[in-house]
Amino acid sequence: MNILKTAISIGNFDAVHKGHQALVQAARDSVGFDGRVEMLSFDPLPVTVLRPDIHVDRITTFEQREALLLDAGADEVHRIVSTKELLEMQPDEFLQEIVQKYAPVSIVEGAGFRFGKDRMGNIDTLKSCGNDLGFSCIEVDGLEVELHDSTNVRASSSIVRTLLQEGRVLDVQRILGRAYSLTGEVIQGDHRGRKIGFPTANLGKVQTMLPKDGIYAGTVEVDSKLFIAAISIGTKPTFGEHNRVCEVHIIGFDGEIGNYNWQLRVTISHWIREQLVFDSVEALTIAIQRDIQKAITLIESNL
Repeated sequence: MNILKTAISIGNFDAVHKGHQALVQAARDSVGFDGRVEMLSFDPLPVTVLRPDIHVDRITTFEQREALLLDAGADEVHRIVSTKELLEMQPDEFLQEIVQKYAPVSIVEGAGFRFGKDRMGNIDTLKSCGNDLGFSCIEVDGLEVELHDSTNVRASSSIVRTLLQEGRVLDVQRILGRAYSLTGEVIQGDHRGRKIGFPTANLGKVQTMLPKDGIYAGTVEVDSKLFIAAISIGTKPTFGEHNRVCEVHIIGFDGEIGNYNWQLRVTISHWIREQLVFDSVEALTIAIQRDIQKAITLIESNL
């Protein structure tokens, strides 16, 4: 019986950025196309279990993370359910359980990998334990990415969160290797957009991080057809409302946006402008018309 060689990598992989994709590739290189690459992803994020007072925005749900890692070349993605008991295991005990369950010939990690109680385990721990447990440790250097302002940063989920907070979605795209996206359920809104001639799909039940308040350009796919979208994230200051929402105007779509409870995935690829307070509905209407034309120009120039 031919037993396939397995390489694994352990981590959060929240953003599935280029650095995470490099781990998948290194794991593949270590076992070849005939071997298996299995990614072990903590869910929920360990810090939210160990420090429930700290709020950390998720960049992906586990299901989104799984799909992205498979797209990157993994054969299987396993959820490691983060519990206090698991996270407080001694590093060598944790590794023994992992090796017993997955029998890897190699474990692939970045230089900053930490695991076990108080994050005491590191890449050196992996290397020393590998000698006893029968796996090789492959260390992958962090991936540097040049941003639009010519600065270089190491690809990480934390830098993605920072850039999203600043609305820098083009830089986020450089780190992810894809446009940032949101998935939600179309819910009933106040119909204001429809009344002024710009109907919107209002996204609810979004489980991942919203970028900085503002107007963006992006795309949506409806019935296998791609549409350009103008996306508003934030409150509705012109109307004195303060609840944060994500509204999507699907340009050229003539279907029924009021058909609620359907899932919609929105890519957010370009920043257009800050949210503004307008003196009148007429001034807002003119601004929306400009936003739509800007969205069309930005997306069509990058197709």
